[in-house]
Amino acid sequence: MERYELVIVGGGMAGLTLTALLQPALDRGLTTALIDPAPQPSSGAPGSPSFDDRATALSGQTLDVLQRLGLSELNSVVSDILEIEVSDHGHLGYHHMRAAEQQFDRYGAVIANRSLGSLLWQHTQALPVDWRFGQSVSKARPINDGIELTLADGHQIHAGLLVLCDGGRSSLTEQLGLQAQTVDFNAVARIATVETTLPHQGKAFERFTQQGPIALLPFGDFSALVWTAPKATQSTWPSTPEDAIPLLEAQFGQRLGRVRRIGDWQQYPLIERTLSQPVGHHFIALGNTAATLHPVAGQGFNLALRGVQRFADLINRTHDEGAGQLPSFQELTTLAETIQGDQDLTAGFSRQLISLFGSANPLLQIGRGLGLNSLDRHPSLSRLFALNSMGLLAAAPVSQGS
Repeated sequence: MERYELVIVGGGMAGLTLTALLQPALDRGLTTALIDPAPQPSSGAPGSPSFDDRATALSGQTLDVLQRLGLSELNSVVSDILEIEVSDHGHLGYHHMRAAEQQFDRYGAVIANRSLGSLLWQHTQALPVDWRFGQSVSKARPINDGIELTLADGHQIHAGLLVLCDGGRSSLTEQLGLQAQTVDFNAVARIATVETTLPHQGKAFERFTQQGPIALLPFGDFSALVWTAPKATQSTWPSTPEDAIPLLEAQFGQRLGRVRRIGDWQQYPLIERTLSQPVGHHFIALGNTAATLHPVAGQGFNLALRGVQRFADLINRTHDEGAGQLPSFQELTTLAETIQGDQDLTAGFSRQLISLFGSANPLLQIGRGLGLNSLDRHPSLSRLFALNSMGLLAAAPVSQGS
């Protein structure tokens, strides 16, 4: 049986970012394997289904972490978010935030998942890791000194510490006794690119409607659209992107001029999924495996990265100070509590936005309009709203090792 100190299951954004952050420990001899059923990435194809044509919003903090990793071409493939407009369809609520006025160079940026995957693979492929792409884990069994993994082809691997970063797509969390809590928002999100007659000029929009929020984010020469609506209205939604243009213009307005084209969309059910206890003896769940959020605040990957960074810092520190030791169960439990606190804060903000802006209560409608309008007159509140929107109220440690 092959033995590794650390085994990472999942080669998507969280798995490859974790591997990059672990370079200090890897350089000191941390034996590591990464297992993913997707094909091995190449320069033109990142491999994992996580690295598709969708767009991901990166907070300023996430950008700093990725740049410290040495992703030198990052700035050439992102679209900066310089302004954010939040508005309430059919009501007076409106708030406009400018990064420069709040002492930010930018609020964040938007990147194609495929581009991020290529950059991460280029950075990590030479690291001393046993890459096991095209393989999957069929069984995980706790034993005295680790986790025994059985691959689909029957081979067995011993993991001193198992990290689940597969987005919850496998049955491993259930096999290890981790319980998931789900909140079904009874809504779906359509994700596409949108071409408009006016350039976005780095401006992002969050438009709340009675049906659900609409987000438009700068994305190259286009805008990335996240359009949510209740499942109950699916039968009345336009069935093709071309037919959807009038409805989008009616709900979003002409903030970027007329909508010329909506690209082919992908549709996803909106379900919040969190693990009540994402850690056990010799294993931990990170990223979307531990928590999948509503996209209203666009904080999925940013939240995942903060958890991954905290874990990597713990491994790098204990492997250095402990002469090759892995964290204890107590250290992993303390780490999980910190990560869960961040998850609760970020998820709570998303739920509050949904509850507040999705309500038809006239008093709430008046209150949220007054609240949005007052943010423009109170810079400190506006900055707090911006930080919360970016998921930055819970600061992550700054890694010094890479």
